[in-house]
Amino acid sequence: MLHGGPHSFGTSLEVLVIFSSLRGTSTAALVVLAACGPKISEFSVTPRRVCAGDTVRFTFKTRGTAHLVAVRHGTATADTTEYHLVAEARGKQATSQADVVTFSPRAEPSLAFDVALLGQDSLVATDTLSPATWPDALRLGEVFADSGRVLLVRHAGKVDQVRPDEDGNASWEGLPVSGAWELRAGLLPGEAPGNPAHAPPRHLYLRVGLACGSADEGRP
Repeated sequence: MLHGGPHSFGTSLEVLVIFSSLRGTSTAALVVLAACGPKISEFSVTPRRVCAGDTVRFTFKTRGTAHLVAVRHGTATADTTEYHLVAEARGKQATSQADVVTFSPRAEPSLAFDVALLGQDSLVATDTLSPATWPDALRLGEVFADSGRVLLVRHAGKVDQVRPDEDGNASWEGLPVSGAWELRAGLLPGEAPGNPAHAPPRHLYLRVGLACGSADEGRP
């Protein structure tokens, strides 16, 4: 379903649209007379990770005839929708693409964190996940260690160990995925920084259960 938004006509076109539901392939076309070649000067999509039924907001500014095409690829736990913005003028095209992932209630995506050496015997990995990509409606369930080692995890003011076994850790249940994450781990036997044959991993991985909820859940 396509909802209209503010727009202006001339040699450029600025449109704000909201897709509340897309299935298969959909196209939105907006036409403007252009004296120059096609150009996409802005194309933003927020949020980039959503729950089923959530609304995705698009803002784009183009010169030429603009087509917005959505192509959906589904799996058991998540759908990825590719949004292709095409601007056409004088037989030429300009294109831009953005992907949105829609998670099912049983989804457990993996988060990858770049690793740095901490001292001589430990690893640290940090990252801040943007709410523009991971909106507050996506809340954490259990957290699993997918790196074959014990991880000390700090997120949303809580610190706890996550062990590499089948049982997850529910310490962060109900809290948002977005925000600052820090993971620490010790080197495993045989790992030697600076030795290419026995180097520690470049990434540490967490697998997170997801639930859809309000922004007030999980807050004191």
